Amino acid sequence: MAKAWVLVANHTDARMFEAEHRASALKELDVLHYPEGRMKGRELLADAPGRVFDRFGHASRGMGNMGDLRRDGGEKFAREIAHALERGREEGKFENLYIVAEPKMVGPLRNALSATTRAAIAGETGKNLVHSEPDEIRKQLPDFL
Repeated sequence: MAKAWVLVANHTDARMFEAEHRASALKELDVLHYPEGRMKGRELLADAPGRVFDRFGHASRGMGNMGDLRRDGGEKFAREIAHALERGREEGKFENLYIVAEPKMVGPLRNALSATTRAAIAGETGKNLVHSEPDEIRKQLPDFL
């Protein structure tokens, strides 16, 4: 029987589980944290963004784009998660992978994975269940992994 791994993630935390048999309960293997994901945009910068002045008048506005900082941070965490998944696949620890992640993390996670690991994805769910109990997470997955 093929072992399955289940990744449950959001932009600040990721938990990896293993299902030993097709219909077995989930056993937690690892937890990854990305504390920068909880920071406000300005906290991510060492300094305040520069200011630009309008050509006419006395108005000014900030030049920084906090949305880009958040997106870049999410992509960085997705690469960290992907590295852990790649290592597990290369070591033969799973054949099937299920991803349960908040919707804005599903794309960056998929993009960070190699083609071989992407091919192992047996299912995806766009939900944030990272703080849920394993039994609740298991209910979101197919009966037979």
